[in-house]
Amino acid sequence: MAAPAPIPNTPIYAVEIETDNRDVATLGELLSAMDLPPQALSSYENLETRRGTNYVLCDTPAEATAARMQVEALLEQWQTLLDGPVYAIREKEIKREDWSESWKKYFHPFRASKRLVIKPSWEEFTADPTDILLEIDPGMCFGTGSHGTTRGCLEFLDDLADDANPDRPRTLIDAGCGSGILSMAADKLGYGPTFAFDYDPQAILVTNENFARAGLTTVQVSEGDVHDLVPPFQADLVLANILAPILLEAKENLMNMVRPGGLVVLSGILTTQYPHIREAFQALGAEELETRTVADWTSGLYRKPEA
Repeated sequence: MAAPAPIPNTPIYAVEIETDNRDVATLGELLSAMDLPPQALSSYENLETRRGTNYVLCDTPAEATAARMQVEALLEQWQTLLDGPVYAIREKEIKREDWSESWKKYFHPFRASKRLVIKPSWEEFTADPTDILLEIDPGMCFGTGSHGTTRGCLEFLDDLADDANPDRPRTLIDAGCGSGILSMAADKLGYGPTFAFDYDPQAILVTNENFARAGLTTVQVSEGDVHDLVPPFQADLVLANILAPILLEAKENLMNMVRPGGLVVLSGILTTQYPHIREAFQALGAEELETRTVADWTSGLYRKPEA
């Protein structure tokens, strides 16, 4: 059962997990796959100390204590997946106003693909004539576009949006939409209609807030699970930025979301896991067309058979 909505101005009760910067993204992905009581995750990397922190954000001290105990147990299983040690895990009370300001220090404009530039609303950016700006406030959720899995999806989106090609994909499904950044980019690049969904109600809330801020009203957003959700149409292109174990569990349903001859981008995959994903989807008849590797994460572009 989902926790009640937090009361404004009440503290955030966080579990902090401190690691090397190189392990922040990996640990964040592992945490996001867990059935934790809290409603949000976040992280930052300190370039000076080279240490980063993952946060599990909770509404009550009891939730924070339960989350810390669960994470401590899970870290024993995950240690072999991390490159370095876990330096600390602790509970912390944070004022909401302090939190909302502090994470802004770590989010600045950056180029995500040849045309797409992502910027927070509070910073200015001088764009080139061909640049497409995406303005996003991720709130307490992941989804600034800087993660290697999201970058891979954005690069594929940009490259496939070739209006000189009459067969370029148009209809799109954003499976596991997070903050909605991929759907926003798709709209700017001329995709549509688009259907976006996520199993996390907090992600749906943030997605709708970002769409409202951007004036985006054409994307249909729904809460749903990739294992069994049936979208309103089969798409030319499905973006599945989801952890590798979930991709494997939901592979048949994901392929059902793609029209015959259509495309799917599989992301959220550690490079060491990618061969298992390739094998599983090729067994369903999918043809691997291209891969992109950013940091320790690999994304693949596949075509579904015509029949």
